[in-house]
Amino acid sequence: MSIKVGGTAATVVALLLPARQTWLEVRAKEDAQQLAKLAVTNYQLALRSVLLPLTDIFDRIITAPSESGQIEAKGAAKQAVVNSVVQFTDVPRARSCYFDYEDDGEEKRLVCRIYAGRDAKPRTEFSSSDPRHLEVFKLLENRRSERRDDITHEDPSRFPSDHHHNYQTYISVPVATSAEIFGLLTLDALHPGELSLQHEKEMLPFAQLLGIALAGGGRHRTT
Repeated sequence: MSIKVGGTAATVVALLLPARQTWLEVRAKEDAQQLAKLAVTNYQLALRSVLLPLTDIFDRIITAPSESGQIEAKGAAKQAVVNSVVQFTDVPRARSCYFDYEDDGEEKRLVCRIYAGRDAKPRTEFSSSDPRHLEVFKLLENRRSERRDDITHEDPSRFPSDHHHNYQTYISVPVATSAEIFGLLTLDALHPGELSLQHEKEMLPFAQLLGIALAGGGRHRTT
């Protein structure tokens, strides 16, 4: 009798264990799908909560009744986008910057006047007269973004070891339309690898929207 009972129990266990494993796998898959749906929903809500207020600022650029009002609205739009990048990407002690693009016909410059996040103004201003900065302008003119995981392992001619950078990783995204370049939107962080491809993807719509808004303002016309 003991042998029969033991054999029956062993058979039941042999049948139940795979069934339980299958059930656990199905449950885990369902849980993962629910978490994924929740994450997507939260992401969409967060993005909407950031982008919707920006549309009001962008509208001010187009509807500004004077040139000074338009300039003020453009400045507010740049600051709002820089703030939003830091808020939305949510990287500890990150810093977002907006570099105005200036071209006087002889020299091109990228000058940072707006930043948010980590309280340290960028030291670098880019100039086409500096050979180390030519790659930046090339990427900008080609409307290409750039992400560097660890600048300590990059080309020393571009990131010399004797120059102190108060960041170790960064992303840069052009603010431009097909017809005009307005500036460069950046995000940097203190430690290598803190900025991912996902962060770069999150920055792109902010830069694109800002470029469209600045182009939409155009030159103020009086009637």
